[in-house]
Amino acid sequence: MDWDQTISEVKELFYQCRFKQVVAVVDMHCQNSSPSLDHYFMMQMRKSMALFEMHRVAESRVVLRDLTQFQQKQSDVYLYATARLAYADQEYEMAERLFKILADKSETVKDYFQAVLGLANVYYSLKKPQDIDRLVQEMEELEDLVNLDQKLSLYLVRANVAHAFHQDAGLAKKFMQKVIQEAAAQKWNYFIIKALYSQACIYKDLGKFDSLEVSLDLLHCYLDPEECVYLTYLVNEKFKDLDYSLSYSMQMDPDLRRICVQEKWIALHDKPLIYDFLELLYSRGTFVGKHEIASRLWPEEEYKPRTHDPRIFDLARRIRALIEPYENQPVCLLSGRQGYKLAGKDQTTTVAKIDKDMERRLLYEHRESV
Repeated sequence: MDWDQTISEVKELFYQCRFKQVVAVVDMHCQNSSPSLDHYFMMQMRKSMALFEMHRVAESRVVLRDLTQFQQKQSDVYLYATARLAYADQEYEMAERLFKILADKSETVKDYFQAVLGLANVYYSLKKPQDIDRLVQEMEELEDLVNLDQKLSLYLVRANVAHAFHQDAGLAKKFMQKVIQEAAAQKWNYFIIKALYSQACIYKDLGKFDSLEVSLDLLHCYLDPEECVYLTYLVNEKFKDLDYSLSYSMQMDPDLRRICVQEKWIALHDKPLIYDFLELLYSRGTFVGKHEIASRLWPEEEYKPRTHDPRIFDLARRIRALIEPYENQPVCLLSGRQGYKLAGKDQTTTVAKIDKDMERRLLYEHRESV
Protein backbone atom coordinates (compact mmCIF):
# COMPACT_ATOMS: atom_id res chain seq x y z
CA MET A 1 0.00 0.00 0.00
CA ASP A 2 1.27 3.47 -0.90
CA TRP A 3 0.86 5.25 2.43
CA ASP A 4 2.25 8.54 1.15
CA GLN A 5 -0.46 8.62 -1.52
CA THR A 6 -3.14 7.73 1.04
CA ILE A 7 -1.97 10.48 3.39
CA SER A 8 -2.04 12.95 0.50
CA GLU A 9 -5.61 11.92 -0.34
CA VAL A 10 -6.69 12.34 3.29
CA LYS A 11 -5.10 15.78 3.33
CA GLU A 12 -7.10 16.74 0.23
CA LEU A 13 -10.32 15.52 1.85
CA PHE A 14 -9.55 17.60 4.92
CA TYR A 15 -8.96 20.80 3.00
CA GLN A 16 -12.13 20.15 1.00
CA CYS A 17 -13.92 20.13 4.39
CA ARG A 18 -15.04 16.53 3.97
CA PHE A 19 -14.30 15.82 7.61
CA LYS A 20 -16.64 12.87 8.05
CA GLN A 21 -14.91 11.12 5.18
CA VAL A 22 -11.50 11.90 6.68
CA VAL A 23 -12.44 10.10 9.89
CA ALA A 24 -13.92 7.14 8.00
CA VAL A 25 -10.90 6.74 5.69
CA VAL A 26 -8.38 7.00 8.52
CA ASP A 27 -10.25 4.44 10.63
CA MET A 28 -10.58 2.04 7.70
CA HIS A 29 -6.90 2.12 6.71
CA CYS A 30 -5.48 2.11 10.23
CA GLN A 31 -7.66 -0.84 11.26
CA ASN A 32 -7.21 -2.93 8.12
CA SER A 33 -3.53 -2.25 7.38
CA SER A 34 -0.27 -1.89 9.25
CA PRO A 35 1.18 1.57 8.74
CA SER A 36 4.55 2.59 10.11
CA LEU A 37 4.53 4.69 13.26
CA ASP A 38 5.20 7.85 11.25
CA HIS A 39 2.39 7.13 8.79
CA TYR A 40 0.03 6.16 11.62
CA PHE A 41 0.84 9.40 13.42
CA MET A 42 0.15 11.53 10.33
CA MET A 43 -3.17 9.78 9.68
CA GLN A 44 -4.32 10.05 13.28
CA MET A 45 -3.24 13.68 13.54
CA ARG A 46 -5.41 14.53 10.54
CA LYS A 47 -8.29 12.59 12.12
CA SER A 48 -7.91 14.62 15.32
CA MET A 49 -8.01 17.86 13.32
CA ALA A 50 -11.13 16.70 11.45
CA LEU A 51 -12.90 15.78 14.69
CA PHE A 52 -12.11 19.22 16.08
CA GLU A 53 -13.63 20.94 13.03
CA MET A 54 -16.71 18.73 13.50
CA HIS A 55 -16.96 20.10 17.06
CA ARG A 56 -16.20 16.68 18.53
CA VAL A 57 -13.55 18.17 20.77
CA ALA A 58 -13.43 15.44 23.41
CA GLU A 59 -12.84 12.78 20.74
CA SER A 60 -10.19 14.94 19.11
CA ARG A 61 -8.30 15.17 22.40
CA VAL A 62 -8.56 11.41 22.95
CA VAL A 63 -6.84 10.82 19.61
CA LEU A 64 -4.02 13.19 20.58
CA ARG A 65 -3.63 11.59 24.01
CA ASP A 66 -3.46 8.14 22.41
CA LEU A 67 -0.64 9.35 20.16
CA THR A 68 1.40 10.39 23.20
CA GLN A 69 1.05 6.99 24.88
CA PHE A 70 3.18 4.81 22.61
CA GLN A 71 5.64 7.33 21.19
CA GLN A 72 9.14 7.63 22.60
CA LYS A 73 9.43 10.56 24.98
CA GLN A 74 11.02 13.63 23.40
CA SER A 75 10.59 12.23 19.88
CA ASP A 76 9.26 14.72 17.34
CA VAL A 77 6.01 12.77 17.09
CA TYR A 78 5.51 12.81 20.86
CA LEU A 79 6.39 16.50 21.16
CA TYR A 80 4.10 17.61 18.35
CA ALA A 81 1.11 15.59 19.60
CA THR A 82 1.68 16.83 23.15
CA ALA A 83 2.04 20.44 21.97
CA ARG A 84 -1.21 20.21 20.00
CA LEU A 85 -2.95 18.69 23.02
CA ALA A 86 -1.64 21.42 25.33
CA TYR A 87 -2.82 24.09 22.88
CA ALA A 88 -6.27 22.47 22.62
CA ASP A 89 -6.47 22.41 26.43
CA GLN A 90 -5.44 26.11 26.53
CA GLU A 91 -2.27 25.21 28.43
CA TYR A 92 -0.39 27.84 26.46
CA GLU A 93 2.84 27.96 28.49
CA MET A 94 3.36 24.23 28.00
CA ALA A 95 2.45 24.49 24.31
CA GLU A 96 4.94 27.36 23.91
CA ARG A 97 7.74 25.35 25.52
CA LEU A 98 7.05 22.27 23.39
CA PHE A 99 6.82 24.15 20.09
CA LYS A 100 10.13 25.88 20.91
CA ILE A 101 11.77 22.50 21.54
CA LEU A 102 10.34 21.22 18.26
CA ALA A 103 11.66 24.22 16.36
CA ASP A 104 15.15 23.72 17.83
CA LYS A 105 15.11 20.01 16.95
CA SER A 106 13.71 20.39 13.43
CA GLU A 107 15.88 18.92 10.68
CA THR A 108 13.90 20.24 7.69
CA VAL A 109 12.61 23.66 6.71
CA LYS A 110 9.02 22.39 6.58
CA ASP A 111 9.18 20.89 10.07
CA TYR A 112 10.76 24.07 11.45
CA PHE A 113 8.12 26.21 9.75
CA GLN A 114 5.31 24.04 11.19
CA ALA A 115 6.72 24.34 14.71
CA VAL A 116 7.09 28.13 14.40
CA LEU A 117 3.56 28.36 13.00
CA GLY A 118 2.28 26.52 16.07
CA LEU A 119 4.26 28.89 18.28
CA ALA A 120 2.75 31.91 16.47
CA ASN A 121 -0.75 30.61 17.17
CA VAL A 122 0.16 30.25 20.84
CA TYR A 123 1.36 33.87 20.94
CA TYR A 124 -1.82 34.97 19.19
CA SER A 125 -3.87 33.35 21.95
CA LEU A 126 -1.62 34.99 24.55
CA LYS A 127 -1.95 38.37 22.78
CA LYS A 128 1.79 38.86 22.22
CA PRO A 129 1.96 40.77 18.91
CA GLN A 130 5.68 41.59 19.15
CA ASP A 131 6.59 37.92 19.46
CA ILE A 132 4.28 37.08 16.56
CA ASP A 133 5.82 39.79 14.38
CA ARG A 134 9.28 38.35 15.05
CA LEU A 135 8.15 34.86 14.07
CA VAL A 136 6.31 36.12 11.00
CA GLN A 137 9.53 37.69 9.71
CA GLU A 138 11.26 34.32 10.07
CA MET A 139 8.46 32.47 8.27
CA GLU A 140 8.28 35.01 5.44
CA GLU A 141 11.91 34.22 4.58
CA LEU A 142 10.98 30.54 4.26
CA GLU A 143 7.55 30.69 2.60
CA ASP A 144 8.89 29.78 -0.85
CA LEU A 145 10.37 26.57 0.60
CA VAL A 146 7.27 25.16 2.31
CA ASN A 147 4.01 23.54 1.27
CA LEU A 148 1.08 25.61 0.02
CA ASP A 149 -1.09 24.79 3.04
CA GLN A 150 1.67 26.05 5.35
CA LYS A 151 1.94 29.25 3.30
CA LEU A 152 -1.84 29.81 3.46
CA SER A 153 -1.79 29.25 7.21
CA LEU A 154 0.86 31.96 7.47
CA TYR A 155 -1.32 34.35 5.43
CA LEU A 156 -4.23 33.73 7.80
CA VAL A 157 -2.02 34.48 10.80
CA ARG A 158 -0.80 37.68 9.15
CA ALA A 159 -4.35 38.77 8.33
CA ASN A 160 -5.64 38.20 11.85
CA VAL A 161 -2.62 39.87 13.45
CA ALA A 162 -2.89 42.90 11.14
CA HIS A 163 -6.48 43.49 12.19
CA ALA A 164 -6.43 42.41 15.84
CA PHE A 165 -3.16 44.02 16.94
CA HIS A 166 -2.23 46.63 14.34
CA GLN A 167 -5.72 47.86 13.30
CA ASP A 168 -4.67 47.58 9.65
CA ALA A 169 -7.83 46.35 7.93
CA GLY A 170 -6.35 47.00 4.49
CA LEU A 171 -3.38 44.72 5.08
CA ALA A 172 -5.63 42.08 6.64
CA LYS A 173 -7.91 42.19 3.61
CA LYS A 174 -4.92 41.83 1.27
CA PHE A 175 -3.79 38.60 2.92
CA MET A 176 -7.31 37.17 3.10
CA GLN A 177 -7.76 37.80 -0.62
CA LYS A 178 -4.49 35.95 -1.28
CA VAL A 179 -5.77 33.03 0.79
CA ILE A 180 -9.08 32.91 -1.09
CA GLN A 181 -7.46 33.17 -4.53
CA GLU A 182 -4.83 30.49 -3.95
CA ALA A 183 -7.15 28.15 -2.04
CA ALA A 184 -9.86 28.46 -4.70
CA ALA A 185 -7.42 27.19 -7.33
CA GLN A 186 -6.98 24.03 -5.23
CA LYS A 187 -10.67 23.79 -4.25
CA TRP A 188 -9.57 24.00 -0.61
CA ASN A 189 -12.71 25.29 1.05
CA TYR A 190 -11.07 24.97 4.47
CA PHE A 191 -8.92 28.04 3.91
CA ILE A 192 -11.62 29.92 1.99
CA ILE A 193 -14.14 29.74 4.83
CA LYS A 194 -11.49 30.67 7.43
CA ALA A 195 -10.65 33.77 5.38
CA LEU A 196 -14.29 34.68 4.76
CA TYR A 197 -15.11 34.35 8.46
CA SER A 198 -12.19 36.62 9.41
CA GLN A 199 -13.21 39.06 6.69
CA ALA A 200 -16.79 39.14 7.96
CA CYS A 201 -15.55 39.81 11.50
CA ILE A 202 -13.52 42.76 10.24
CA TYR A 203 -16.46 44.24 8.32
CA LYS A 204 -18.64 43.91 11.41
CA ASP A 205 -16.05 45.66 13.57
CA LEU A 206 -15.77 48.46 10.99
CA GLY A 207 -19.55 48.78 10.60
CA LYS A 208 -19.38 48.03 6.85
CA PHE A 209 -22.63 46.11 6.74
CA ASP A 210 -23.03 45.94 2.95
CA SER A 211 -19.63 44.27 2.64
CA LEU A 212 -20.45 42.13 5.68
CA GLU A 213 -23.61 40.87 4.00
CA VAL A 214 -21.66 39.84 0.90
CA SER A 215 -19.03 38.03 3.00
CA LEU A 216 -21.69 36.15 4.95
CA ASP A 217 -23.51 35.20 1.77
CA LEU A 218 -20.28 33.79 0.35
CA LEU A 219 -19.58 32.00 3.61
CA HIS A 220 -23.01 30.42 3.26
CA CYS A 221 -21.94 29.11 -0.17
CA TYR A 222 -18.79 27.41 1.01
CA LEU A 223 -19.56 26.31 4.56
CA ASP A 224 -21.50 23.11 5.16
CA PRO A 225 -22.89 23.26 8.72
CA GLU A 226 -23.13 19.46 8.78
CA GLU A 227 -19.34 19.20 8.34
CA CYS A 228 -17.92 22.47 9.72
CA VAL A 229 -19.79 22.33 13.01
CA TYR A 230 -17.26 24.28 15.09
CA LEU A 231 -17.01 27.17 12.64
CA THR A 232 -20.81 27.16 12.38
CA TYR A 233 -20.91 27.73 16.14
CA LEU A 234 -18.43 30.61 15.84
CA VAL A 235 -20.37 32.23 13.00
CA ASN A 236 -23.72 31.93 14.76
CA GLU A 237 -22.33 33.37 18.00
CA LYS A 238 -20.51 36.23 16.30
CA PHE A 239 -23.41 37.39 14.14
CA LYS A 240 -26.52 36.36 16.06
CA ASP A 241 -27.08 39.97 17.15
CA LEU A 242 -27.62 40.70 13.44
CA ASP A 243 -30.16 37.85 13.30
CA TYR A 244 -27.83 35.89 11.03
CA SER A 245 -27.13 32.20 11.43
CA LEU A 246 -26.03 29.22 9.39
CA SER A 247 -28.82 26.67 9.30
CA TYR A 248 -28.56 23.01 10.15
CA SER A 249 -30.54 20.50 8.15
CA MET A 250 -33.59 19.96 10.34
CA GLN A 251 -37.12 18.56 10.05
CA MET A 252 -40.21 18.70 12.24
CA ASP A 253 -42.74 15.87 12.15
CA PRO A 254 -46.06 17.24 13.54
CA ASP A 255 -47.84 13.90 13.19
CA LEU A 256 -45.43 11.94 15.39
CA ARG A 257 -44.27 15.06 17.27
CA ARG A 258 -40.56 14.58 16.73
CA ILE A 259 -37.58 16.48 15.33
CA CYS A 260 -34.73 15.34 13.10
CA VAL A 261 -31.29 16.88 13.71
CA GLN A 262 -28.18 15.64 11.91
CA GLU A 263 -30.17 12.75 10.41
CA LYS A 264 -31.23 11.59 13.87
CA TRP A 265 -34.90 11.55 14.87
CA ILE A 266 -35.64 12.60 18.44
CA ALA A 267 -39.06 11.69 19.82
CA LEU A 268 -40.81 14.51 21.69
CA HIS A 269 -44.36 13.15 21.95
CA ASP A 270 -43.85 12.77 25.70
CA LYS A 271 -42.32 16.25 26.03
CA PRO A 272 -45.12 18.58 24.90
CA LEU A 273 -43.57 21.83 26.15
CA ILE A 274 -40.26 21.09 24.44
CA TYR A 275 -41.99 20.18 21.18
CA ASP A 276 -44.18 23.31 21.23
CA PHE A 277 -41.12 25.45 22.02
CA LEU A 278 -39.18 24.01 19.08
CA GLU A 279 -42.14 24.11 16.71
CA LEU A 280 -42.67 27.81 17.43
CA LEU A 281 -39.02 28.65 16.75
CA TYR A 282 -38.91 26.42 13.68
CA SER A 283 -41.99 28.03 12.14
CA ARG A 284 -40.74 31.56 12.79
CA GLY A 285 -37.18 31.12 11.53
CA THR A 286 -35.92 34.10 13.52
CA PHE A 287 -35.47 35.18 17.13
CA VAL A 288 -38.62 34.88 19.22
CA GLY A 289 -38.99 36.91 22.40
CA LYS A 290 -39.65 35.37 25.80
CA HIS A 291 -43.08 37.02 26.03
CA GLU A 292 -44.23 35.28 22.84
CA ILE A 293 -42.70 31.97 23.92
CA ALA A 294 -44.49 32.13 27.27
CA SER A 295 -47.79 33.02 25.57
CA ARG A 296 -47.45 29.94 23.35
CA LEU A 297 -46.45 27.52 26.09
CA TRP A 298 -48.67 28.81 28.90
CA PRO A 299 -51.55 30.59 27.10
CA GLU A 300 -53.73 30.74 30.19
CA GLU A 301 -51.11 32.68 32.18
CA GLU A 302 -50.09 36.32 32.03
CA TYR A 303 -46.40 36.67 31.21
CA LYS A 304 -44.29 37.52 34.25
CA PRO A 305 -40.51 37.57 33.72
CA ARG A 306 -39.66 36.32 37.21
CA THR A 307 -42.02 33.39 36.79
CA HIS A 308 -41.67 32.45 33.13
CA ASP A 309 -38.06 33.32 32.25
CA PRO A 310 -36.61 30.60 34.52
CA ARG A 311 -39.02 28.08 33.01
CA ILE A 312 -37.98 29.05 29.48
CA PHE A 313 -34.30 28.90 30.44
CA ASP A 314 -34.79 25.39 31.87
CA LEU A 315 -36.57 24.24 28.69
CA ALA A 316 -33.72 25.65 26.58
CA ARG A 317 -31.20 23.80 28.74
CA ARG A 318 -33.10 20.53 28.30
CA ILE A 319 -33.40 21.08 24.54
CA ARG A 320 -29.66 21.66 24.19
CA ALA A 321 -29.00 18.46 26.12
CA LEU A 322 -31.08 16.65 23.48
CA ILE A 323 -29.85 18.19 20.23
CA GLU A 324 -26.50 19.96 20.77
CA PRO A 325 -23.03 18.37 20.60
CA TYR A 326 -21.95 20.73 23.41
CA GLU A 327 -24.60 22.45 25.51
CA ASN A 328 -22.38 25.46 26.31
CA GLN A 329 -21.45 25.99 22.64
CA PRO A 330 -24.80 25.71 20.82
CA VAL A 331 -25.08 25.50 17.06
CA CYS A 332 -28.82 24.75 16.84
CA LEU A 333 -30.62 26.62 19.63
CA LEU A 334 -29.29 30.18 19.82
CA SER A 335 -30.06 32.72 22.52
CA GLY A 336 -29.52 36.44 22.85
CA ARG A 337 -31.12 39.72 23.85
CA GLN A 338 -33.84 39.13 21.25
CA GLY A 339 -34.86 35.78 22.75
CA TYR A 340 -34.31 32.35 21.21
CA LYS A 341 -33.78 31.14 17.65
CA LEU A 342 -33.60 27.69 16.06
CA ALA A 343 -30.78 27.70 13.50
CA GLY A 344 -32.24 24.98 11.34
CA LYS A 345 -34.52 24.51 8.40
CA ASP A 346 -35.72 21.71 6.15
CA GLN A 347 -32.93 21.30 3.60
CA THR A 348 -35.34 21.69 0.67
CA THR A 349 -36.22 25.23 1.76
CA THR A 350 -32.60 26.39 1.62
CA VAL A 351 -31.88 25.52 -2.02
CA ALA A 352 -33.13 28.85 -3.39
CA LYS A 353 -31.10 30.75 -0.78
CA ILE A 354 -27.93 28.87 -1.73
CA ASP A 355 -28.52 29.55 -5.44
CA LYS A 356 -28.98 33.24 -4.69
CA ASP A 357 -25.78 33.33 -2.63
CA MET A 358 -23.80 31.68 -5.41
CA GLU A 359 -24.92 34.41 -7.80
CA ARG A 360 -23.52 37.00 -5.41
CA ARG A 361 -19.96 35.75 -5.98
CA LEU A 362 -19.86 37.94 -9.11
CA LEU A 363 -20.95 40.93 -7.03
CA TYR A 364 -18.21 40.17 -4.51
CA GLU A 365 -15.53 39.94 -7.18
CA HIS A 366 -16.68 43.29 -8.63
CA ARG A 367 -16.63 45.06 -5.26
CA GLU A 368 -13.26 43.65 -4.27
CA SER A 369 -11.69 44.80 -7.55
CA VAL A 370 -12.81 48.41 -7.03
